[in-house]
Amino acid sequence: MRKQIAAIAAACAVAMIMSAGPALAHPNASNGARGNSSHSTPTPVTEVASQLISPLKVAFGSNGSFLVAESFVGQLNSYSAQGVKTSLVNAPGQEIAGVSYLDGITYYFDNDQGTGPEPGGELLPARLMSLDQQGTTRQITDLSVFEANNDPDGATVYGVRDASAECLAQAPYLQATGELFSHPYSSAPVRGGVYVGDAGANAILHVSNTGNVELVKALPAEAITIDASVVAVAAQVGMVVPDCMLGLKYYAQPVPTDIEINGQWLYYTVLPGVPGESLGAGKAYRMNVNSGTTQLLAQGLAAPTGIAVDKTNNVYVAQLLGDGVSVIKNGQVSNVLPAALASDVEVGGSTLAALTNSLAETGGSLVTTGLRNGR
Repeated sequence: MRKQIAAIAAACAVAMIMSAGPALAHPNASNGARGNSSHSTPTPVTEVASQLISPLKVAFGSNGSFLVAESFVGQLNSYSAQGVKTSLVNAPGQEIAGVSYLDGITYYFDNDQGTGPEPGGELLPARLMSLDQQGTTRQITDLSVFEANNDPDGATVYGVRDASAECLAQAPYLQATGELFSHPYSSAPVRGGVYVGDAGANAILHVSNTGNVELVKALPAEAITIDASVVAVAAQVGMVVPDCMLGLKYYAQPVPTDIEINGQWLYYTVLPGVPGESLGAGKAYRMNVNSGTTQLLAQGLAAPTGIAVDKTNNVYVAQLLGDGVSVIKNGQVSNVLPAALASDVEVGGSTLAALTNSLAETGGSLVTTGLRNGR
C-alpha cells in the first residue's frame, strides 16, 4: 500500500471525484473543536486575480504584493494589489510549491515529478530554493537526501495494526510501513532558517540557511475507526475491506498540508491519507517549538490545506473540500469566507488572502478580505 494521498493536490483531486457532495465530519471525531457550518457575517471580498492555474499556496510579498505558487504548471508568480502579474519562476514539468517570504527573500520548493501512475513510487529531488530581490536563485538543500538518509516514518505501520493474521491475509494491502518519499509542500521562514512541512516524509523539518536539515517532529499516524463510511470509500478506490476489520482502527498517513510560525508556536494542518481526506477527518494542531508540546486545535475539517494566524492569535484554516475559510476561536470553528475549493489562506495585518476555486477547470482566484477587530 503506497501513499495514495502522497501528492496533496493530486490527492484532493481524487477526493473531489469520490465526493458527490459536501464532505462529512467523521462521526468518531472527539477532543478539540470540530468543523461546523456556523458563519460569521463576511466583510467585502476583492478578487485580486483570476484564471490562475492550480494556485495551491499564497504568501504576502514585498510592497503589498502576493506570491502565488501555481503548482501544476511549474510557476511562481507575483501579483500586485491591482492584479498585475510578474513571473518569478517558470519551470514547466516541475511542481512549484510551498511559497513563503521573509525579509526580502522568497522561499519555494522545486519538486521533480515522477512518471508512474502513483505518487510516492520513487524518491525524487525535492529542492528548497530561495530567490532574493535581485532575482538571484539559490538551492538551499535537496530534502530527498535527508529522506534517503533518515526516512522519519520508515518504521511506522500504517493501515490496520490490530487485525489477526487470518483477517489481514484477506486484505494485506491494508497494512504497510512508510515509503521512502519526500514531498515538501509548505514552508515557514524564521531568522536563521526555514521550517518545512514534508507531505511525503510525514514530518516537520527545519532547514538552516546553510542547508543543514534537522527533524522537528515525525507526525504520528491518524487513527480512523473502520465503519461503513470507510468501507464505502475504500470500495470507490477499488479496495475491499473484509468484515473482520469492522470496528478496528485504520492508521492513516498524517500528511502535513501547511505550517505557520507565530512566536514560539508552530501551527500545522493534517489531512489524513485514504480514507481520511474524503471523510472530513482533517485536523489543525499547534506545537511549541521549544518544548515540543502539541495541542489539537480543531478536527472534523474537510481537507484542510492552509493555516494562518492573526495578531490576536486567531487561527484560520482553508478547507479544500469544505465551505471555504474558517476561523478557530475559543474552541469554536466558524466560516469567515464562503468559497469553493479554498486551497490556502494567509493573514497579514488586517488583511486575509485566500486562494479559491483552486482546482476548477475555469481557473482559481486570489481574493482578499479585511479582518474586523476581534475576529
